[in-house]
Amino acid sequence: MSGGQDKMVVIDLHLPAPRTQHPNLLTMTSELIRQRSDLIDTQVIAKDTGKRLGIVKELLIDIDSREVVAMGLRDGWLAAPGGLVKYMFLASIEKMGDVILVPNGDAIEDLDPENYTNLIGCEVITETGDMLGKVRGFKFSCDDGKLTSIIIAAIGLPLIPDNVISTYEFSIDEVVSSGPNRLMVFEGCEERLEQLSVGFLERIGLGKAPWEDEYSYRPAVIRPENQLPAGIPIAPPPPIVRAAPPVEQTVWE
Repeated sequence: MSGGQDKMVVIDLHLPAPRTQHPNLLTMTSELIRQRSDLIDTQVIAKDTGKRLGIVKELLIDIDSREVVAMGLRDGWLAAPGGLVKYMFLASIEKMGDVILVPNGDAIEDLDPENYTNLIGCEVITETGDMLGKVRGFKFSCDDGKLTSIIIAAIGLPLIPDNVISTYEFSIDEVVSSGPNRLMVFEGCEERLEQLSVGFLERIGLGKAPWEDEYSYRPAVIRPENQLPAGIPIAPPPPIVRAAPPVEQTVWE
């Protein structure tokens, strides 16, 4: 810093990194673990034109490979929930920090979001059926997108501040299987959770963890060995074509 102005050092991926790198601009080659909330509402900028391509609104996960593969972008922070969403793959990112830099506008891709999940709001249960909470976030590696941990709470809404509800974290290695809107973890996972924040109700003695509440919802559980593996969507069956009923004709003599 000189003359009251900050200097940002931009790193070229093809050159050796300088000794002084701006802490808010990291290349995708660094071994950095990021949380979902770090990227939400971040601008995506095309490096060649400086044009803003969109604002990150969701991260899409391939649950079978347990990695973040793409991002959903909207045009602005106040875009309507049902508005147009553009998508780009995580591999397109060159630098990540206060903004996300991609080479050019070709980073926007056509993909089917139905093939992925954002995990938010998914129930987390143990093999014995204990409800641990709902997913409100996760952490992943910027190098390859691999998930490292899952963050849960009694309510799976990321907009609720951490100081209002208690939040917990567990390793992705605890996940045994997954299904529609549900993650199953090993029995006893609740004993290995790391508490990240203490909610208001718990601080005043009126709240407790979901698995400690005897009146909490206990969903029906299918043992992992009896569950069907994740499959590939099949084409819908062809429509049934019904033959038209015969038309009675009158024969005139």
